[in-house]
Amino acid sequence: MTASGRILRVFSCALAVLALCATSAGAAPNRDPLPHADRVDTAGSPLDLRAVTLGQRGTQLVMRIATEGEWEPAQLTPHSGRALCIDFHYGKLPSPRSRVCVFDAGGGEAGLTYSRLDPFGASVSNGIVPAAVSRSDKRSVEAVFDPSAVNLRLGRYSWQALSRWSCDPAAACNDVAPDNGNVIAQIKPLAEPRCFGAASRNPRFRCVNRDLRLAVVPTPDEAVLMPNAPCKIVSKQIPYACEFGVTAPAADRTIALIGDSHATHWRGALEVVAQARGWRGYSLTRPGCPLSTAAPDIDRARRTSCAQWRKGVFAWFGRHPKVRTVVVSQLAGVGVRAPRGRNRDEHAIQGFIRAWRRLPKTVKEIIVLRDTPVARESTPDCISRAIRRKRAAGPACAIPRRIAIRRDHAAIAAVRRGTPRVHLIDFTRFMCSPRLCYPVVGGVLVHKDITHLTPLFASTLGPFLLRSVNRMYGAKTRR
Repeated sequence: MTASGRILRVFSCALAVLALCATSAGAAPNRDPLPHADRVDTAGSPLDLRAVTLGQRGTQLVMRIATEGEWEPAQLTPHSGRALCIDFHYGKLPSPRSRVCVFDAGGGEAGLTYSRLDPFGASVSNGIVPAAVSRSDKRSVEAVFDPSAVNLRLGRYSWQALSRWSCDPAAACNDVAPDNGNVIAQIKPLAEPRCFGAASRNPRFRCVNRDLRLAVVPTPDEAVLMPNAPCKIVSKQIPYACEFGVTAPAADRTIALIGDSHATHWRGALEVVAQARGWRGYSLTRPGCPLSTAAPDIDRARRTSCAQWRKGVFAWFGRHPKVRTVVVSQLAGVGVRAPRGRNRDEHAIQGFIRAWRRLPKTVKEIIVLRDTPVARESTPDCISRAIRRKRAAGPACAIPRRIAIRRDHAAIAAVRRGTPRVHLIDFTRFMCSPRLCYPVVGGVLVHKDITHLTPLFASTLGPFLLRSVNRMYGAKTRR
């Protein structure tokens, strides 16, 4: 399995845990796509299809195929005439235009191949799909992958599973599911239950899902074990970089996410945007070190290390001229070291402005994401008590807005005159009312600790970040 496949497997397993994790808090909605059953109708083929699932969960596609008989990946080879595949149809085209098939990845492991098809069904290009592929038994296979990996973008498509087994006559060992034709489906920016997470505070309309009133997904104990949104490491040299979003050949734009760990927790939201708009993203982050020229008020060793990282970031842009958009965020309320007689707040504000001006002209836009509200040390215990007592944890453990929201110098700098390529985006309203900030919103836990967003809640902010991005760049139309 490739490194990207291992990362996807960890993340898909984490999402599977999340789908089951609110049992004590009330019935959490099912986040998985529904299966399509198929009758036993292909005598002599172990690949007789019994149930097929293909649908979106979050930003990814989940594919599950169950068969009547047992099989090994090594049996699925092109020359054998045996195949286990899903055909994709676009629009009203009668013939499939792409196909995903299970193949032998070696060592008894299964993988996925992707083929683009011409109007007559012949393959015009092939490749391996970066997917998390697993088998719970010899009669099933599951794969989790990005829609962009199989050339699917926002909009409608349809699919049908097929299997082939070598026998005589050949058609007697072929099967399709569903038998009555294609399944109509749609790729969305994010596929989640109604009013889930940030969607429950959609400013455009009131969204209420009573099934989420007692849900807490994940619970505080589970949240601390959850990994951040996936990111493939591409460089371990300063300034350390990883990639997210679509692959380079499929990318329409290259962006960079830069800042401290409070930039990292936005990756879940940016992944939604990246998949929807076809963006490739680099993540360059360092804990305790925002992109600024002002020295943070930390000990000398970490301050020196931060300065080296910042120097590496500015040099990195010289090697990556394709980066057109930079997204920055950082923990608000952290002090800086200012020269004697200089106001610290103003020094912090100017530190961000000077850093943004140092970015090359190839960077056309800088998006500043205002820092998120924070929780209290006692908030996780409060939520756990609310779960046990079957109370709605969001209102029960709400925090006064004046405590939860800190002054964000980068947000102040973003609206100063003289920063024409800088744009501020503030999502505070999705977590806070005019008086209170809520640690559980739409059934989703907001913080994985005291200050960092859970990857799941960040992802539910993704469609709203996409909405803001679409206003900046224009709505993305499907290719």
